[in-house]
Amino acid sequence: MYFWTCWYTRRFRLAIYLLLGVVFVAMATVPAGMINPGGHWVFAKVTSPAQARIIWDEGVDHTIAVLLVLVLFAAADLGALATGEDAKRREIVFLVTRPRPRRHFIWTSWAAGIVQLIPLLGAPLLLSFTILLRMTHTVFASQLAVRGLEIFALAAAMYALAFSLSVLTRSPQSGFQLAAFVILVYAGIDYARSAPWFFFDWGHSAYYGAFALFDAGSQVFPFANIAFLAIATFALPIIADVGFRRQDL
Repeated sequence: MYFWTCWYTRRFRLAIYLLLGVVFVAMATVPAGMINPGGHWVFAKVTSPAQARIIWDEGVDHTIAVLLVLVLFAAADLGALATGEDAKRREIVFLVTRPRPRRHFIWTSWAAGIVQLIPLLGAPLLLSFTILLRMTHTVFASQLAVRGLEIFALAAAMYALAFSLSVLTRSPQSGFQLAAFVILVYAGIDYARSAPWFFFDWGHSAYYGAFALFDAGSQVFPFANIAFLAIATFALPIIADVGFRRQDL
C-alpha cells in the first residue's frame, strides 16, 4: 500500500521528467541523421555501415549528454521527496503509528524511487534506439546499453544520497539542495580539469569527462566503480534507517 502511495505522491514530477526526457532525447537524436545540403535540412541516405556507425555514435553521444543531466537532477528531486515530504506535511506521524516498523516506510519509499528511475531512463533510451534504427536500418546499440547502465548507477546513487539526506534532516529542500550541491561540485571539478562532460574520441571509441570514472584502467576489476555505486545505493538507506528510528516524532 505505501509503495503505491509513494508512486502516487510523486506521479506529477515523474510524468514531467519523463516528458522532458522523451522530448529532449528526440530533439537531440534526430539531428544525428540529418544533413544540410543547400541550406535545407534533410535526412541523410545511409549508403554504408561506416556512415550508419557515425550516425549511431553521434546520436548516442547526444542522448547520453541530455540524459545524464536530466536524470541526475530528477533522481535528486525524487529522492528528496522521500519521507522528508511526509514529515513536512506531518503525515509521517500518522504513518509510524500504523502496525508497521519504521524501517518498512524507509525501505518501501526507497524502493519505489529506484523503480521509478527505470521508466525515467528506459523510455528515452528506447526512443533513441528506435529513432536511430529507423534512420539507419542498422543496429549499433552497445554503447547506448553500456552508457545507459552507467547513468542508472549514477542516478540510483544520487537518489539514495538525496533520499538519505531528506530522511535525516526531515526536509525535502535540504535533501535536494545538498544533492544538487554534489552535482555542481562534480561538474566543477570536471571542468577544472579542462575536460568537458562529453567528448567522444572517434578514433578510440572512449568517452571522457563524466564517464572517466567507469573507463579508468585503474579499476580493481571490470565494473568496479559501478559496484561501488551499487554498494552506496544500498548503504545510504541503511544510514537513513538507523537515523530515522532514533528520531523523536
